[in-house]
Amino acid sequence: MKVIYSRHMTNTPAGYQITQEDIDSAIKYLTYVEKVKNPTRKDAIAFLHKKHAIVHMTAHKIVEDEQSGKIDPVELKR
Repeated sequence: MKVIYSRHMTNTPAGYQITQEDIDSAIKYLTYVEKVKNPTRKDAIAFLHKKHAIVHMTAHKIVEDEQSGKIDPVELKR
């Protein structure tokens, strides 16, 4: 099964809202890890949206690989 990724897949998923805590954490990460000078709220939100898109595509790839038999099914902790 091949998945086509569309522009809408980079949007924040329904049911999840970026919180001020998420933004504050992203600003700290951008400042200390990515070495961005004076990151803004807008920078932090863009970073969080980018990371969401990467996680979304990775999850699709894992499901594709499981279904094709390339990898054993991933067991999630409950």
